[in-house]
Amino acid sequence: MDRSLLRPRPTIDPPPMIGRPFGGFDPIEYSRSTRGRRHAAAMLVVALLVVLAFQLFPIQNVTLVTGDTTVQVRSTFGDEQEALDAAALDLAPGDRVLVARTGNQAALAVQRAMPVVVHADGARIEVRTRARTVAGALALANVEIGDGDRIYVEGSRTAPGHELGGLVPGLVSAASDAQPLRIEVVRALPEVPVTDSTAASSLPPDAEVAPALEAVPARRILSVLVDPNAWRPIESSPPPDMEALFRAVAALPARVLITVNIGGQVDRLRIAADRVEEVLAQLDVELGEHDRISHPLDAAVIADMEIVVLFIEKVVEEYIEYTEPTIYWRDDHTLAPGEVRLVEGTPGEVRVWEEVTYENGAEISREPHSALVLSEPISGERLRGPVADDGVSPVVVDDYDGPYTQKLRVWATWYNATHGWAPPGHPGYGITFTGVPLEYGICAVDPDFIPLGTRFYVPGYGECLAADTGGLINGYDIDLGFPEGHPPEPWHTGYVHIYLLD
Repeated sequence: MDRSLLRPRPTIDPPPMIGRPFGGFDPIEYSRSTRGRRHAAAMLVVALLVVLAFQLFPIQNVTLVTGDTTVQVRSTFGDEQEALDAAALDLAPGDRVLVARTGNQAALAVQRAMPVVVHADGARIEVRTRARTVAGALALANVEIGDGDRIYVEGSRTAPGHELGGLVPGLVSAASDAQPLRIEVVRALPEVPVTDSTAASSLPPDAEVAPALEAVPARRILSVLVDPNAWRPIESSPPPDMEALFRAVAALPARVLITVNIGGQVDRLRIAADRVEEVLAQLDVELGEHDRISHPLDAAVIADMEIVVLFIEKVVEEYIEYTEPTIYWRDDHTLAPGEVRLVEGTPGEVRVWEEVTYENGAEISREPHSALVLSEPISGERLRGPVADDGVSPVVVDDYDGPYTQKLRVWATWYNATHGWAPPGHPGYGITFTGVPLEYGICAVDPDFIPLGTRFYVPGYGECLAADTGGLINGYDIDLGFPEGHPPEPWHTGYVHIYLLD
């Protein structure tokens, strides 16, 4: 076949269409518009999903509290674990998370468990606990406490009911990386059985005692050398040194179980003592002058005895006590009618000594011991404006019709010996400026306006002698004298007319 022959050129005209053809149809433009509508629909769906997610899982402000640290984070979906991850906090075994929500606010409190190491019965037990007491921590470690057992927390003797350090109710506990708290349980030794009454008797003179026993006090041997298995029946004869040891231990005084309450600290223990004073000596308790004890010191110690020691302390405490000043009412014509002004006084000071008695550190009584007056109180005044705007006081009836040389309108007040500068018992108490004693009929004046020695008549009061002065008596002011035993408020302060008699 000849390959050079020309083949017919394929046509590019559109194939014939059945029916009515589309006018001006462009397939490229159609593809672009379709993709645009699809993109818009997809964006609309994403927007709706975002709005729905914010409605179902709104953004929350989360406050995270752990130990003494407070952290605030924002959690999109309200997940507690997400808030802990945002604050870079990890939970350890025994930790607890407390959650509280209000609106779009949330608070998480992380209570950390305390690491505790318990040493008991030769074992070391590590636990993490939120228990408040020592007994709770021991219960978590599956350690039981028997009579006579002793508990030490960080080397200090304590009781099962005492609170663990760092776990105070109502507060967030210590951080998880804190040093473990060490609790040690020391078991009580068992009772020494006595099968023969002669076993507890003293050793014979020719008995051999091991050199170790001669160097150690007898009462300390039981807690150091005795093994509980030593009291089991022995099939064969022990070596000579062990036999001497058994006989020496059998001769030790018997221990009894007693309860002691030393200054409010209750303990139950086994002790080898014959009298109460020996118990106090072994516990290093010294009685003071005022301390009290439930039993005489020479009383015999018996099983289940309860010995109570009260520490009594008597001290003299000193403090300053203040005495309030007396406030007197006085009308002041320089004030407007109805106006009131307070001139404060000065409190007095008294140094007081009291004898206070404390029992086991708690105050039980307080008795006066002595007192010293450092300063007397200085009285104050409550000033008030006159009753009437002008004229004389309406309560005073001006009924004088006798002879006089001059009529004056004055502001009249009253006073007695307690208003003076000298306190009771002072030689100057109740003595006026001219030296005469203050009594009814003696008045204080301003000598520049009414000379001393002037006699005048005051309606509602009577005849008066100008024999005294005063720092508050200025101008046409007079102060009417009254005896100290007169009823209170003997004169209504105000304006009056006085009549000079000479």
